[in-house]
Amino acid sequence: MKNLKFNTIFSLAALIFGPALSAQVSTDPPEYQDPTTELKIIVDLSQLDASLDHTQNLLDAAAAGEDMYIWTWSPAEHPAGHPLVNGVGTAPWKESNDTLRMTKEAENIYSYTMTPTEFYEVDAQTVFANDIQFLVKPKDGGGYGDPDIKSEDLTILVDPPVTTRNPAFLFPGSFEDDDLVMLYYDNKLEEVEGMQNLATDDVWFFAEATLSDSTTVKIANNAFTVGNYPQLQMTSYGDGVFKTYMVPRKFFSVAEGKTITKMTIYVMRRVFTGAGSRISYDIIAELSCE
Repeated sequence: MKNLKFNTIFSLAALIFGPALSAQVSTDPPEYQDPTTELKIIVDLSQLDASLDHTQNLLDAAAAGEDMYIWTWSPAEHPAGHPLVNGVGTAPWKESNDTLRMTKEAENIYSYTMTPTEFYEVDAQTVFANDIQFLVKPKDGGGYGDPDIKSEDLTILVDPPVTTRNPAFLFPGSFEDDDLVMLYYDNKLEEVEGMQNLATDDVWFFAEATLSDSTTVKIANNAFTVGNYPQLQMTSYGDGVFKTYMVPRKFFSVAEGKTITKMTIYVMRRVFTGAGSRISYDIIAELSCE
């Protein structure tokens, strides 16, 4: 099973998805085990430790509208002159390669998509052995006498498949209520007959959060009213795959001074008619806290 590990220099809580104080990283697909296929790396800059000068400089650059770039060196680093070299010119750190510009998905959330074996020009075993290591920076990362502008080093562990997951799950498997979380559902793997071959607009979910004061918060009061809340509809990504991204604290509108200790979710059809119109299990997450 794939995990994400952040270097111990950081202090943020881990994502699915580690130690505290690191940039928050997720991948799409969440359980990435085949480096010969496409991988989307997603970084949430808002989860960086802003007490670090170089991190605050990065956040300031993002707030000013500067583009973000991936800078990567493992499982391989391309030499000067290569089309995918990290930086160009006589001061590479100040001139990131335009090809490595990340896509802005939302405020402070950036992504970069690659097929690792093609991007790094290595075989799958090399990716498994060395993993993917990178950082995020603006085009001009400072240095050469100027203050650095960058994230800390990040590592995505890429391991061969060793386990089988349910069709629906949360990624990461361990998170806090202010982390970016993905609800993932592969309808092709569904065994409940009434849930098979669903239309792209017929995949919804019920969600409940238990708070630190033992109260509960729900978006819909019960399964019968889920269809009245657009935020409970999952997005189709094609080929039977559906996803929803959320920051639990914001999603459930948790008041200051309280935290989420547990989340219970199940995927269902828009119109609930009983057990045959939902998955056969609850997705339960016991949230970590710092």
